[in-house]
Amino acid sequence: MQDLTQPFVKLSTANAELITRFAQSQEMVDLVNTSAQKYLELAQKTFGGTPASEAQADLIRSLTDNYSTFAREHAESLMGMAAEAQTQITQQVAQASKMMKPEGSS
Repeated sequence: MQDLTQPFVKLSTANAELITRFAQSQEMVDLVNTSAQKYLELAQKTFGGTPASEAQADLIRSLTDNYSTFAREHAESLMGMAAEAQTQITQQVAQASKMMKPEGSS
């Protein structure tokens, strides 16, 4: 008898890989970089009247670090959700498979 869970495990694994690839895609990296750049431009306009200083440079570096951290954590979050979904689907399919299996068969 074929393993009824295998197609579902393959599907959830493939979907987890797709979500991971999406989160790490060049388009997502570009989107985060563009958003960070626009945020920095806004910050520079806001502080445009202040003289260039080490404090301003530190602020911009810190804002950039914050955006980098956000992008990394967001990607990790998406990958974690995909892995969790894969685990849940696998468990549910295994339970359903056990329920469908006749009691006397091996």
